[in-house]
Amino acid sequence: MVISLGSSRRRKRGEVLFRFDSFCQPGYPAQLAGAFRDNVRTLLGLAHLEAGAPGETRCWSFQLELHRHPPTVVRLFVVEEEVATSPHRQCHLCRVVGWGRHLICSKRFHFVLPKRESSVETDGLCYGITGHGGGGTDKASKGTATSRGHLLHGIVHLNGYGHLVGIHGFEGGSDFVSGHQIMDLWDRICSALHVRYICICDVAIANLNLSRRIYMLHERQSDEFSRVHSPFCVARKVSLVDTARKGHMVLRLLHGVAYGDTWFGRWGYRYGRPSYGVALQAYQQSLHALQSVPLCVLLPHLNCFTQDLPMLVTKYQAISGHKLLNLGDLLRFMLDLRTRLPATSVTAMDYRGIMSDASCRWSAKRVDMAARAVVDALRRSSSDARWVTRQEVRDAARAYIGDTGLLDFVLKSLGNHIVGNYVVRRAMNPVTKVLEYCLEDVSSVLPTAPPGAGVATPGQGKMRVRFHLTRAQLMRDLVHLYRQVLKEPSQALTTGAFGAIPVAVRMVLDIKHFVKDYHEGIMATTNNAGIGHVYVSLCCTLVVRNGGPELVPPYETVTVPAHATVGELKWEVQRLFRDMYLALRTFTAESVLGIGAGQDASTVLGLIGIGSTVVVQGVVDEEQQHQAEEGDLKKEAPAICEGSGDVGERVVDCVCGADDDDGERMACCDICEAWQHTRCAGVADAEDVPHVFLCSRCDNDVVSFPALSC
Repeated sequence: MVISLGSSRRRKRGEVLFRFDSFCQPGYPAQLAGAFRDNVRTLLGLAHLEAGAPGETRCWSFQLELHRHPPTVVRLFVVEEEVATSPHRQCHLCRVVGWGRHLICSKRFHFVLPKRESSVETDGLCYGITGHGGGGTDKASKGTATSRGHLLHGIVHLNGYGHLVGIHGFEGGSDFVSGHQIMDLWDRICSALHVRYICICDVAIANLNLSRRIYMLHERQSDEFSRVHSPFCVARKVSLVDTARKGHMVLRLLHGVAYGDTWFGRWGYRYGRPSYGVALQAYQQSLHALQSVPLCVLLPHLNCFTQDLPMLVTKYQAISGHKLLNLGDLLRFMLDLRTRLPATSVTAMDYRGIMSDASCRWSAKRVDMAARAVVDALRRSSSDARWVTRQEVRDAARAYIGDTGLLDFVLKSLGNHIVGNYVVRRAMNPVTKVLEYCLEDVSSVLPTAPPGAGVATPGQGKMRVRFHLTRAQLMRDLVHLYRQVLKEPSQALTTGAFGAIPVAVRMVLDIKHFVKDYHEGIMATTNNAGIGHVYVSLCCTLVVRNGGPELVPPYETVTVPAHATVGELKWEVQRLFRDMYLALRTFTAESVLGIGAGQDASTVLGLIGIGSTVVVQGVVDEEQQHQAEEGDLKKEAPAICEGSGDVGERVVDCVCGADDDDGERMACCDICEAWQHTRCAGVADAEDVPHVFLCSRCDNDVVSFPALSC
C-alpha cells in the first residue's frame, strides 16, 4: 500500500526539530503515562500532519536531528491504517508469533524511516503487511518487499501489539544511521508508547551495519494466563524473529557462542518459542556445548588437517592478555577487540625491541627508564593530543635522565612503538621540517601486559610484536573462523567427539523467536490528572453472551473519574472496546458482574475494591452483523481473530515435534491433511514443494502396503 504525500511536503516555518538520540526518552517530547491508544495520540499531537483527513488514512512525520554540524536530519513517518478498509484485514505476523486468537484491532500504526526521503516525495510512502506467512509457500508480495526499502518499518496495533518488520543499517543502504541507532530508536518508541501509567525507560554493537528482516510482537498477556495474572500487571513481552546477519555470518549463532545470547540480548531478549521442535533446554545445551569446545583439544585435532586455524588461534591467544580456554572465549575476545579497535589501522612494535640495536650500549633497565621518561614528558606536553617538537621533549625528559647519549638514542629509536598504554608516533613536520612526537592512547584496544611479565631480552625485541592488527584483518579472521568451525566445518570436525558441533549449530540456527519481558506493573489504582481531579484505573474485560468461542476479549485498562457511577463505567468500557476491536463495534454493555442491575447510579469506588477485576457483560448486535453479511452473500463472514479462517484451523503434526505454526515453511499432506515442515520431510528450502506431498507418516504407510498381485 502506498500513501501519496503530494504538496504537503512543503514545510511550514517553525516546525519542531527533535533530537534523534533522545527522541521518546522519558518526558521527551512529552509525558506519556497512559495506555498505547492514549500515548500515540499525545505523541502525534506534536507531529506534522502530512496527509489525510479524519476517517481516512492519515500520515504524520517527525523531523529527527542526527547532527548539527554538519546539519543532518531524518524524517520518521507514522501512518494510521484503518483495518476495516485494509486489503489485509488479518495480520499474519501475529499468527506466526503464536497469537492468532487475538481479536483484530480497528487500527494499525506504521512507523517508517525511509531510506531516501526524495523517493517518498516522488513515489509516495509505501507501508502495509502481506497476507502470507513467513513460512508459507507463497512468495512475498510487494507489501513485504517495500519494507526492505526502509531503514525502519514497525507496525503497532491499537491494543499495543506490534511488529518490527525490518531495519537496515549501513550495509542495507543507510547513509547516516547505523542499525544499532535505529534499533535504539525503535526500542525507545516501544517503551514510551506501551507503558501503562508508569514511565519505563529502556534504553546496541555500534556500527555493526545490520541488514535484517525481523518481526516483533508486543503482548500484554498470554491466552492461557490472561485470566490468572493480576489485572494490574502490565508486563509486556516483545518477541522477534531474528534473522540478522553481518555479511555471511548469522548473528544469533555468532553472538550465541560468544556471549551465550542473541545480538538482541543487549536489549533483554531471550528465548521465546520453539521452531522445528527445539525446546529451551535443547537450545541452552547446544549453546553451552559450542561455547565449551576446549581450544587445547581443538587445535591439535585441526593441526593434522590444516595450518590456518591453529595459526589464527595462536595469534589471538598471543594478543590477549589472558588465557583463552575455549571457543566461546576466543569469539568473545575477537568481538570485544573489534569494538575497541580504532577506525584507522594502528601498527606498533614493543619498544623493548630497540634494545637489540647494535648501537645500544645501555642496560635494559636504563633504556626502560628513559623510554618512560619520554612518554611522561609527552603526556605533560601534549595533553590535547598535539604534536611536540623533539627539542621540547628532550628538554622535558632531561630533568629525569642525565645521560644525554641515552636520551638521544631513545628519541632516535622511538617511532610507532608501544610504551605502556601509549603508542609513540614520530613524524617530520612538512612546514618546519622539524621532527615531532605525539602520543596515541591504546589502553582501550588491548589489555596491558600481565603482572610479572619479564622484560624481553635484546634478542627477542624485534620478534615481540605487541599490536599489529587492523579492523579489516580481524573481520577476515572472524569470518574464516566462523566458516571453518561453525558454518562449514571440515571433515575433521564432523567425526568423533566433534560430530556434535554441526548438530548443535543446527539447533541454534533453528531458534529465531526471542522475547523481551517487561516486568512493570501498576501498584495503585488512582492517579491525579490535575488539582482536584482524581481518576481511578480499572482493569476490565467483557463477557459476550451471544458471542462465539473465538470472541474472547482481553483485559484493557479503563480510566474513569473517582466519582464515576457504575453506569458511567459501563458506558466507558463499551466505548473503549467498540473503538479498539472490529468484532465489538456493535457491543452493548448490559451489566457488571457482581453488581446488581439497579445500582447504575452508585459510585464505582463504593462497590468495587482496589485491585479488583471488572467484568462487563453484554451482547453484540447480531442484526447489524447479519445485514453486513447479507449485503454480499458471496463474501464469507469477516474474520474475528488474527488467525481465524482456514489458516487458523491448520493441524500441524510434524516429526520434529512441532504442533503449531512456527513461521517456517510447511506443506499439507494430501492424505491426512496435516501440515509438516518441508525440511523435516526431506524437501530443501531451495526446492519447490512437490505437487503430491505426503507427510512422513503417510509415506511410511504407503510403503508398507502389501504389493498387489495380478
